[in-house]
Amino acid sequence: MKSSTNLSKAAINALQLDEAVTIYSELLSQGYSLFINKKEYADIVSCSTSSVDNFIRKGYGCPDYKKLGHAKNAKVLFSLIDVANYLAGTTIKTA
Repeated sequence: MKSSTNLSKAAINALQLDEAVTIYSELLSQGYSLFINKKEYADIVSCSTSSVDNFIRKGYGCPDYKKLGHAKNAKVLFSLIDVANYLAGTTIKTA
């Protein structure tokens, strides 16, 4: 029984990886660079930059990011790979 559960998790991970690769390729073809700023991330997920700021402050709703500096208004960059993985992993399936 446990091996079938592991197989299911492996199959889900493989599907998420495949979807992440597809998303990553699509974003690259749209002209995004390997690192994107908050405005570009907001464009991808169809929200405002203030929403992205809220996601960052609350700690959810966005992938891992790099903050360049320690100032409150320091530049934030997202890796396009992390964005694709995050989007692939947050898919909610409905009945």
